[in-house]
Amino acid sequence: MVVSTQSWYRRFLRLTFLPIMALFLAGPAHSSENDITVFAAASTTEVVKALVVEFERRTGGDVTASFAGSSTLAKQIEQGAPANIFISANQQWLTYLKDRGMMSAGSPIDIATNKLVVIAPKGAPIAEPFELADLPKLIGNGFLAIGNPDHVPAGIYAKTALQSLGLWKDLQDKYVQMPNVRAVLTLVERDEVVAGIVYETDARLSKNLKVIAVVPSNAVPELTYGMAMLKGYDSHMAKLFFDFVRSSEGQDIFERFGFGATPN
Repeated sequence: MVVSTQSWYRRFLRLTFLPIMALFLAGPAHSSENDITVFAAASTTEVVKALVVEFERRTGGDVTASFAGSSTLAKQIEQGAPANIFISANQQWLTYLKDRGMMSAGSPIDIATNKLVVIAPKGAPIAEPFELADLPKLIGNGFLAIGNPDHVPAGIYAKTALQSLGLWKDLQDKYVQMPNVRAVLTLVERDEVVAGIVYETDARLSKNLKVIAVVPSNAVPELTYGMAMLKGYDSHMAKLFFDFVRSSEGQDIFERFGFGATPN
C-alpha cells in the first residue's frame, strides 16, 4: 500500500500552488522591464535566493522567485503562468516545455549536479556504517519518505536507484510519497517516518537529521539541474539573470551550497 499523508499533502499544496496561482491570476506580473519571475525547483530554494540577492545587488533588477516541485512549476508555465526563467531538478520537465515550443533559443542549459542520500532522524539508533542493502530491514513495519515517483524528480531518481539496487520490490508498499523534496525532509525531521531519500544539498540544511547512506552514482542517472528562458518572457533583464546563473560567479554560488559542476 502506498501511503499519502493527507494533512501534509494539503499543507504543501497551500505552500506551493497558491503562490504560483496568485501570480497566474494576477496576469502580467512585471511592472517594469527590470522585474523578472523565476520558477525554481524546491531543492534549489537556498541557492536561488542567494543568486537573486547577488544579481539584484549587481543590476538593480527586481526578481521574484517561486519554489515548488519541478512538475508543478512546468504545468503552471504550460497553463500560462508568467515566468521568465524555469530551473528544473531534472531534464524531463525541461523537455516537456521545449516540446511544446515554450522555450527561447539557447534553452535549456545544464547548470548544476547533485547526489541522492538516505536520511534518518538525528536520534535514530542506526548502527554505522549503514549498508543500503539493509534499508528494507531498517524500514521494517515503518515507512520510507520519497518524492512522488511519478512526477517529482527526487522521487523518480529514488525509485530508479532502488530498482537498480534490487530494493524496490521490498519497499514498493512501504513508502510515503510527497509533493516535493522539502516535504520529505520535513517528514523525516519530525520523526514521522523511519527514513527518507533526498538530495545531498537538502540534507545539509537540517541539524535534526543525519545522512546514513549515499546512493551510489552507478545506481541512478546523473542528477543534473537545468535552466530555461521562456518564450515571450525573454526580456533583457531575464537574459542578464540567465547569463549570471551560468557565469563563473553564479557557479561559485552553486558550489557554496554543495551542488556539483556540470561537465563542459
